[in-house]
Amino acid sequence: MNSLTYKIALQLFISLVFLSAVKGASTVSVGVSKVDVTPDMPVLLAGYGGRTTEHEGIDTSLWARAMVIGDKNPVAIVVLDNCGISQIVTDRLAERLAKHGLNADQLVVAATHTHNAPTLIGYAPIVWKGRTTKEQDDRVQSYTRFVIEKMTQAVVGALAKREPMSLEWALGRATFGGNRRVISSGSWSGFGFQRNAPVDHSLPVLFAKDSKGDVRAVWANYACHCTTVGSRNRIGGDWAGYANTWIENEFGKAVSLMTIGCGADIGPQPSGTLAIAENHGKAIAEEAKRLFAQKTIKLTQVPSVITRRISLPLIKPKPRDYWEEQLKSGGFNHQLAKAMLARLDVAGEISDEVNYPLSVWKFGSELAVVFLAGEVVVDYSVRLKRELDWSRLWINGWANDMPGYIPSRRILLEGGYEADFSQVYYEQPGRYDPSVEDKLVNAVKEMVGLEFRPKPDQEPAPFHKSPSGESSTLSRLSNWVADSRSKDEKYLIQKLRQLVKFAQPSVANIKSDTHEETEWHNFAGDFVQRSFIRQQTLDMELKWDTPIVPGQNASTNIYVFTGGLGWQTEPETRGFLLSVQDEEKIEFDVTKKLSHWISKDGTVEMIYLPTWESGVDSGGFFFVSLISIPDNHQGFIEFSVRSLGNGSRRWFALDTKEPSLNQIRKLAQALD
Repeated sequence: MNSLTYKIALQLFISLVFLSAVKGASTVSVGVSKVDVTPDMPVLLAGYGGRTTEHEGIDTSLWARAMVIGDKNPVAIVVLDNCGISQIVTDRLAERLAKHGLNADQLVVAATHTHNAPTLIGYAPIVWKGRTTKEQDDRVQSYTRFVIEKMTQAVVGALAKREPMSLEWALGRATFGGNRRVISSGSWSGFGFQRNAPVDHSLPVLFAKDSKGDVRAVWANYACHCTTVGSRNRIGGDWAGYANTWIENEFGKAVSLMTIGCGADIGPQPSGTLAIAENHGKAIAEEAKRLFAQKTIKLTQVPSVITRRISLPLIKPKPRDYWEEQLKSGGFNHQLAKAMLARLDVAGEISDEVNYPLSVWKFGSELAVVFLAGEVVVDYSVRLKRELDWSRLWINGWANDMPGYIPSRRILLEGGYEADFSQVYYEQPGRYDPSVEDKLVNAVKEMVGLEFRPKPDQEPAPFHKSPSGESSTLSRLSNWVADSRSKDEKYLIQKLRQLVKFAQPSVANIKSDTHEETEWHNFAGDFVQRSFIRQQTLDMELKWDTPIVPGQNASTNIYVFTGGLGWQTEPETRGFLLSVQDEEKIEFDVTKKLSHWISKDGTVEMIYLPTWESGVDSGGFFFVSLISIPDNHQGFIEFSVRSLGNGSRRWFALDTKEPSLNQIRKLAQALD
């Protein structure tokens, strides 16, 4: 070999070594697989205690979906379409997978928490005690064995299909989860939609791409109950099942894994039908597609695993005589008393601790994925993302075991379902001690490590409040204005274009004492504080004054307020009366359309521009034009709206906070 040939060969060898090292650093062995777990026999469904008969049909199939990452000491996650997976099921699956080189610490078993899947052994045991037949119990046992076998097949299949892939992830947003705990006077009062309560709208998504650039796995996570379709006694995956289907439609060769975050007190909004569930799932898929098309973050490290078991503290359990007395109660409390007395008979005491598993996957310092057991409330996500670097943090719930709800200090203070009587279903002797929050949060922080602590100037995570609908509302208004309109609408739109130039935000100082206060949709569909009156009682009045705004137009003074009109299906009465400086000027009523009123003397004009509406209500802007300022003012103009009827729940509302100058400018742009 001559000198030139040797140099070329040496350079080629060095290049190949370098490229190999780069490839090794940017790819990791990944395998994915999924197996159908739809039952072929009648079986009781988990999630709703009121369903006492076995399922009546199938809406969508159920699946076990698995992903394995790594060659040596790989990690595996299997996600089951089910309401919850007990430690019994996790342990039995781990025993089977040990034969294939996976130990229990390397395995995560997660549930989508769909309430339309068969109940499994160990899940919420009190729900079924004393209410089932031997045949029903046998079929639950049979399905549990079946689903463990299928999860084994899914993981083993993923192990066998491993190939070099690149991993990348992104952090997006979904918005259909709403806090379901309705709070009245500081205490839980039922389920519904508490608009001002915390949420976690983060949507972390991990993508695995093969050597051809095809996406082969998509793993997404969102904090929300899978309860969109309600207590329908049929098999289905709810929104998470639809999310998987739509993601796999978007990424043709991919297996999708949908897991759930800290959504124990978060419910899908709206809910009630299969179509709504599919829309929620489609929203997840669309966001995943958007994230992949934009810049993602590459993961260069194979995940390392940290596992731990901690004891979560309960309040001191009641003594034997309490449980003996509870035997007389019947129902779920009777069954819990029997279980507690059995513990006393065997062990001589009832433990005041819950054995709780924790697991963390750390992709170096690039991403920490936390797996929490049970139904963890959203406060844990809010706090952990404040006390750690939220931009590199991913939190899962419903993983590895189902000890029940894991409440925060706030929820224990408010009481109610997640704090108290849900504990009965999970065979817990009582509520958690308030120290539970610090104990769990501190354990997670220790496991995640100092490299994930936040920067001193870290901005708050943007996912814990519902985003404003202002931008999309004004965009829809702009499109509506641009469409072909009726002659009257064109006239009013042109008039508004002139009025908005001179309109100033108007501070409404509420003066009446017969009105009511509430929170409701404003012009953008956001929930804001409002003052309102109904037509239930004649002469109910909402009175306010506002500082005089020097008119920029020589002949007219223009005031703009935000508020709304509602309950159009309620009986009609004479409506409402607008007065200015105690002079009666305009009669008007509930509408959802662009509307215009002029006083008989021509001195006062009002235009209502609705920008948000439901089937019966609307929210928007009231423009009130005064030809002249009355002489009896003292630097303020006083307005009032009074009910002219009774016996109807039709309402008029005024937002407590006036529209800002910036909002007025944006409105002007939308009207152009």
